[in-house]
Amino acid sequence: MKLTPLWLALCSLPALACGPDGCETPLTLQLTAAQCHLNGLPFLSPDNDTRTNLALLLADEQAFSLPKSPLPLPFAIEDLLNPTQAEPAPAVPDPLLALAAGLGIEQNTTQAALERAAGWSEGRCISNNPVAAEAFLQALVDTPALGADERSQLARQRLAMLGQCAQQIETAPEDKAMPLSAAGQGFADYLAASRLFYQGEFAQADALFAALAGQDQPWLKETADYMRIRVALNQSQQSAFDDWGTLDRNQIDQAAVQRAEQFIADYRSRYPEGRYLDSANGLLRRLAWFKGDEAALASLFQQASRQPGNPELLNEIDLKLLMQPGFTGSAAMPQLTLVQDLRRLRLHESWDEWQPLQSGELTQQNAQFASNPAWLAYLQQAERYYLAKDYAAVIAAAPALGKGPLDNLAFSQQVLKGMALAASQALPEAEQQWRALLASQPTPLQDQLLQLALAMTLERAGRLEQVFAKESPIQSVHYRIPLLEYVAPAPLLRRMVQDEQASDTLRQRAGHTLRYKQLTHGDYRGFLQDLALAPLAAPFDWQGSQEYQCPALTAVVTTLADNPKSPRALNCLGEFFLSQGLDWDPLLQRPGADTLAGSRDLFAGQQRSRLDWYQQVIANPKAAKEEKAYALYRAINCYAPSGNNSCGSQEIPLSQRKGWFNTLKRQYGTSQWAKQLKYYW
Repeated sequence: MKLTPLWLALCSLPALACGPDGCETPLTLQLTAAQCHLNGLPFLSPDNDTRTNLALLLADEQAFSLPKSPLPLPFAIEDLLNPTQAEPAPAVPDPLLALAAGLGIEQNTTQAALERAAGWSEGRCISNNPVAAEAFLQALVDTPALGADERSQLARQRLAMLGQCAQQIETAPEDKAMPLSAAGQGFADYLAASRLFYQGEFAQADALFAALAGQDQPWLKETADYMRIRVALNQSQQSAFDDWGTLDRNQIDQAAVQRAEQFIADYRSRYPEGRYLDSANGLLRRLAWFKGDEAALASLFQQASRQPGNPELLNEIDLKLLMQPGFTGSAAMPQLTLVQDLRRLRLHESWDEWQPLQSGELTQQNAQFASNPAWLAYLQQAERYYLAKDYAAVIAAAPALGKGPLDNLAFSQQVLKGMALAASQALPEAEQQWRALLASQPTPLQDQLLQLALAMTLERAGRLEQVFAKESPIQSVHYRIPLLEYVAPAPLLRRMVQDEQASDTLRQRAGHTLRYKQLTHGDYRGFLQDLALAPLAAPFDWQGSQEYQCPALTAVVTTLADNPKSPRALNCLGEFFLSQGLDWDPLLQRPGADTLAGSRDLFAGQQRSRLDWYQQVIANPKAAKEEKAYALYRAINCYAPSGNNSCGSQEIPLSQRKGWFNTLKRQYGTSQWAKQLKYYW
């Protein structure tokens, strides 16, 4: 989707950030999950991406590492699973270069192979990568029975394969006729089997890998055993996926599935600490997915989740279980039941493939949560909040807040209590809850949510000044700026412009907002008086226009300060807004009522738009003909070419726009503006 100027403007706002598709992500504790792609908050919420909730649960079990740095809320799931490092790791030479050099291979040969491998690959070809090549070269180094020439020859053969797949893989011509020792022949046979595998000749590849079972070289023997698993798995799925990657289980080769399962069992038995054990377990999960065995798959995911540090596991769980229609949970991995129950507490849409959680359904899940009663208690608390809206019961059920840090489950319980207090309009108690949590050594992610919650509570309580107090715990500009832009009165904006302790970004936004609202709210004298606060910056340093004669903005505002109804000055103010693209200024698009900065704007006066000013001129009997003609011309063009108002929020009937056009043509037909305008919209 191409972002329009409107979306680009809106997406610059902290209060209404946008994804690459222009999707809104408002700042609130209760997102509308169905409105957009899912975003995330650092507590267990129905509106989170299911992977976010699962990550929070696994983090409590030290099976997943959450980002150590704060993320702007709501965060994208990609930022949670793959956080960017504050400082990039220093570049280190590829170990394959050093290994190859030690085997007598020129750097440019290895570098060419690495560049070839950098291209995109999928399926079985993914494993034909520098890491696999490095393991092969290291095995050559670790095999004393190989001579130097053999090592070099075999290394060249492996590098020649790197990055090639599903096509005829060539070997190095000069090496083809070189005689090999018995040890060297084993490596050569492995390379031949690998070439066949990557070319899709699975039966021949399996025969060669099977023949390597008698090898004495440990790496060769284990790797060949592992590759037989991959051969059988690839045989099982040869016809199972369509062009869109959709699995058709009816096309699975079940005999090949059974062979792969047996090979995995054999591998795990022979190599309980094997170098490919994690991969073999992952392939076993894939086979369970092929069979549609959700119980076995959940059990395997539970085993895999005990090993921390694998964000891709969450994606795999999401794809193969959580996204499957009808999957509501698993006794083998009750975290999945909790995640799916939360999902079913979302605002339900008719197209949703998951039925909403029914009242009383949680009592039937006691057995699943027998080992984790706190999970069930939280789900019951969430059901009271999101379904029953029994806020008093939510508050009463929340555990007492102790001292010290809270894990994600305990934190979520306290967040729901705070949300229930706010929903009950018990704002002083909600503020107390958020401040107590901020004092409990929150994680960076938790701290961001608490700042947002406290900011929203103070805003709703009419205590905006407390957000910007010197001792305020709300320091994130991500939350301060929206409140300045949409809610703050002129005195607070003025104070923040002058606050030398505030960031340059915040001071600049406060200054822009102050001047913008002084113009749109008709505070022309205030605009002139505040010129001393800071030098005029773009767009307010406008020097006027030539087509419709206008002086600099300060001169226009000076005229309006003396005569707010001046037709020429109002037209020129509109010209300033038009030429500077301010019709689409984000300040004209207020956040939703249930989001940060969604309360009443405290800036004095009524907001006006460019079309309002033109209408004032059109209605002014004292306006000169040229001024009225220009105002009519611009007012009609506000609806060009779509018929939608691009100058403000007014809905002017088509009949009235037609009347403007007729008036311009009949009464001011000799003006340049009437001559230029051919249509109305």
